[in-house]
Amino acid sequence: MADTLLKYVEEQLKKGYKPDAIKASLIRQGYSPSLVEGVIDSVMMKQTSAKGASTLTGVSHEKTVLSKVLIIFGFLVIVILGIVFLPDIIKGKEALLDVEASPNKLIYYQGEELGFDVKITNMGSTKDPFDTNLIYRLLDEDENTVLSKEETIAVSTTMSHYKTLELPLNIRPGSYTLKIFANYEQKVATASFSFNVEEKTTVVESCHDNVKNQNEIAPDCGGVCTSINGAYWYDGACHKEPKPGPPPKETCNDGIKNQDEVGPDCGGVCGGYWYDDSCHLSPKPKPSDEPSVAEKIMQASSLAKTNPEQAKNICLSLENTNDKDRCLKTIASISMKKEYCDLIVNVNERDECYIPFFMQNDFSVCEKITDPQSRAACEQMRDIYRVLQELNQTNQTNPT
Repeated sequence: MADTLLKYVEEQLKKGYKPDAIKASLIRQGYSPSLVEGVIDSVMMKQTSAKGASTLTGVSHEKTVLSKVLIIFGFLVIVILGIVFLPDIIKGKEALLDVEASPNKLIYYQGEELGFDVKITNMGSTKDPFDTNLIYRLLDEDENTVLSKEETIAVSTTMSHYKTLELPLNIRPGSYTLKIFANYEQKVATASFSFNVEEKTTVVESCHDNVKNQNEIAPDCGGVCTSINGAYWYDGACHKEPKPGPPPKETCNDGIKNQDEVGPDCGGVCGGYWYDDSCHLSPKPKPSDEPSVAEKIMQASSLAKTNPEQAKNICLSLENTNDKDRCLKTIASISMKKEYCDLIVNVNERDECYIPFFMQNDFSVCEKITDPQSRAACEQMRDIYRVLQELNQTNQTNPT
């Protein structure tokens, strides 16, 4: 083991390391200070003697003898040190660890993950893998332990290890030190670094912060921001309407009720008769005792005031769309239920169905009317009605 230590010191000196640095490293790894000093002095003396011998060729015999005496003295020192410390150093190959640690930044916030790199270098003679117990201890400014974790890893030569520790949410702002202890073969190697913890400021999430930090589909778009900014993100911005594009071509073979069909691809421009949840080439057979369309409309009209819901069902049972629309318009006018107008398919019939309602000052139907003239008439009546109401209120407040 003495030869190995001598060889290690010689190699470190050749690499340019200072004797004090080599000494500090060996003492940190658990070697006796006196042993380390003796070995370093012997190596330094040996190098000095060798250098002196090479430069003093041709000088006096007295100096040559002095050099030999110094060499013999150095050898005797090594022998004596070997005898004194032989029981401790004859242990075969040993590990000699050096630990370095560095954080990924110097400022953290409460509850954040502390990330750091740990580099472990084995400078000893053994290169066989061995277990090393790593203890991570977080200390505050008063050396109180705030957090402690440990793990066991296998080390052979050099190992780089990235580690994260979650800082407590209630950790106080201030300066902290993380100490790493590497325990191996009854030795300890240490490393440490310092960092600061600052109080995390609360950021209020909103629909105007240009950040996708809620349930948006894009920054400030969609989710809780739909009613404010819209829900359609395209062209780098949020919109309240879908991106314009050519509408799909409507056909009688697309399986969709998207024209004037009575059912999907049935009735209207597609022809056929829709009943029993399918399309037929001929009308549905009628029982001989089934009332006619006119009789059904009359029956629905008579029930419109007393039982409007039953009247609506009678209208919806009519197969022909025009008959159904006419029936619904009739019972809507009698029962004054504008929701029945919404069920009318024909646009013109539906607009006419809304007229009695805005004539009775129910102007909520104005926005449902598609005919421009009818809609304008509805809105004009609404404006006139509001002006009259304001005048009435003024007269009541300030009677003459």
